Amino acid sequence: MGIANFKSFKAALMVCAAFIAPAGIANAQTPHGIAATVNEDIITTYDLRQRVLFNLMASGVTPDESTLQRMQIQALRSLVDEQIQMQEAKKFDLTVGDAEVERSVTRLAQGNNVSVAELTQQMASVGVNLNTLRDQVRAEVAWQRIINGRYGSRIRISDTQIDETINRLSANVNKPSYLVSEIFIEATPDIGGMEGATEGARAMIDQVEKGAPFTALARQFSSSATAAQGGDMGWVRDGELRAEVNAAIGSMEKGTVSEPIMVPGGVYVVALRDTRQSSSETVYKLEQIRITAETPDDVNAAKASLEALKLSLTSCGDVEDAMEDIANADSADMGEVKASEVGEDILTILSNTDVNALSDPMELDGGVMALMVCGRNVQGAGIPTRQEVEDRLIDQQLAQSSKRYLRDLRRAATIETR
Repeated sequence: MGIANFKSFKAALMVCAAFIAPAGIANAQTPHGIAATVNEDIITTYDLRQRVLFNLMASGVTPDESTLQRMQIQALRSLVDEQIQMQEAKKFDLTVGDAEVERSVTRLAQGNNVSVAELTQQMASVGVNLNTLRDQVRAEVAWQRIINGRYGSRIRISDTQIDETINRLSANVNKPSYLVSEIFIEATPDIGGMEGATEGARAMIDQVEKGAPFTALARQFSSSATAAQGGDMGWVRDGELRAEVNAAIGSMEKGTVSEPIMVPGGVYVVALRDTRQSSSETVYKLEQIRITAETPDDVNAAKASLEALKLSLTSCGDVEDAMEDIANADSADMGEVKASEVGEDILTILSNTDVNALSDPMELDGGVMALMVCGRNVQGAGIPTRQEVEDRLIDQQLAQSSKRYLRDLRRAATIETR
């Protein structure tokens, strides 16, 4: 989350108060009125007003009645989610101490180049109490602990998953790369489904045109896992993203924001921050296994032997021992071979073979050959390491687990809005 600017928010406070205040009139039994109940907990109209004002301040949105309606829906949904998250934390006897919350608030302030005292003063100038931020931070920290504790130890990223990701990146490595940010408006019933999501996306575009920072809007309104990073997707290559988004990016100019991009389940708005054309080279570390075969029957037998090896070999260190039981077979260390040094047919086979796996058999003059891929390294700008790929896949799975878990808790909760 980030803080944008503070001009015009005195006026926003008046508009917001006038817009939300009627909910409190009908609930005079509480000091501020009830905006919603979540199981046994209450969200007051004061809580809602504070969150809307904070979101206005943080996003830099120019307030009008239509914008405030959308922000109120978003703010109320966030407050409901936070109540559910804190209720779940209570169920697990999980507490987040004040000192940890203050450290997070301090980091947030430092990220916006202000002190906590200055941040407190800025928030107070638009009618927002710092406790509004503290409550949000407390829920975020608690929920992250729950997700890490519940799913962190269960997530396993296989070498095959990493290889598939690297293979995909390798296939696209010489295509244009785009530095992209995203806002995803989920088409939920409470905002009017796809029609409401499209209206929300157009509102995001309108606010960007009026000067609101895209990153701040993404933090406040996006349902994507990248919201915490201000919608930053980093560098992506042509062909990596879903077809609808990829097609839109391909027709955009640097520094522009897309029109709403409708996909199943919601609507995207993307910002193209930069483009680049990079070149790279895939380097394979290979070991060759060859079986001499002269007659058609010998060729078929050799192929069968190599197919059997595919099932038993698990590393390049096993090749020598495996050769002992196969007649007329030998192996050779080929060292490092660049993709540009082999033909298209062999390159296709290599690209479809995992690391520490044996390729499909290939017929040669006088025999049959297979290649053991001992390593694959993509050399060039912007190519992630295997560890970076693994970390990215773990983060994606944690984000998906978090979304499903919260969705299930929300469905099971008794939620009433006023």
